[in-house]
Amino acid sequence: MKSALLLLTVILISIYTFSQVEIRREIEEANAELSQIYGFSVKYSLTILKGEGHEQPAAIDDNGIYQIFLYTTSYRSGVARHELAHVYFFEYLRSIGFTPNEIPVWYHELMAEGFQSLHSRTRIPILRVAFYDFTEFDRRYPNKDDQSVFYGAVSSFAGYILERHSYIDLTIVAEEFLEEGDMSAAFSKVFGSSLESMILKWRLIFLLPYSPFLIGVVLFLYLLIGRRDKYWRKFPLDLESLREDEETKNRRAH
Repeated sequence: MKSALLLLTVILISIYTFSQVEIRREIEEANAELSQIYGFSVKYSLTILKGEGHEQPAAIDDNGIYQIFLYTTSYRSGVARHELAHVYFFEYLRSIGFTPNEIPVWYHELMAEGFQSLHSRTRIPILRVAFYDFTEFDRRYPNKDDQSVFYGAVSSFAGYILERHSYIDLTIVAEEFLEEGDMSAAFSKVFGSSLESMILKWRLIFLLPYSPFLIGVVLFLYLLIGRRDKYWRKFPLDLESLREDEETKNRRAH
């Protein structure tokens, strides 16, 4: 019994240690990449906690250091990249004289999800993602039930953009938005297409793999409706009988 308990303890410690090493390796690689993209480095303090929780970057402290909190149990590959991308974007906004609050929430997540997806493969999003309006979240996050759909939509849209443009272009969009106050115009200036147009194109491409299924559903409904129509045509409408029934009702009423 004691041997089994000791073995279990060793295994748990090994898993925890391995998770810490993996997280630190990932964030160091992300830091090197982000510093090259932005042309500067940030000071950050990484705190790795046991158990589960919500990963997040905290505001800069009095010493000019950003705090990043990650949890070993709920950790997934790419999360460290995501959180550090937030930190660098915060610092970028500070460097050009703005604050993170001046950028829509969904765009903050676009920056983080975009950087995360540069090297991390994400799961195929559910179909609902294509019809989800993530751009409505300017100042708040969606409720807990919708967060997976929100992040799925943002991640997929970010991937669509980065297949056609560079990551640094996303920072230029943010700068244009801060100067003009119009995100759609900022997209048009940097990408040559408005935000609405790019979202529409992304949705069409997103739905393309589902097209055989959607066509099948439409065809099934068409055949079903057609068969029902053909069935009811077997029973021609007898107007004379209807008139007789109406006259009978009128006589009874009198």
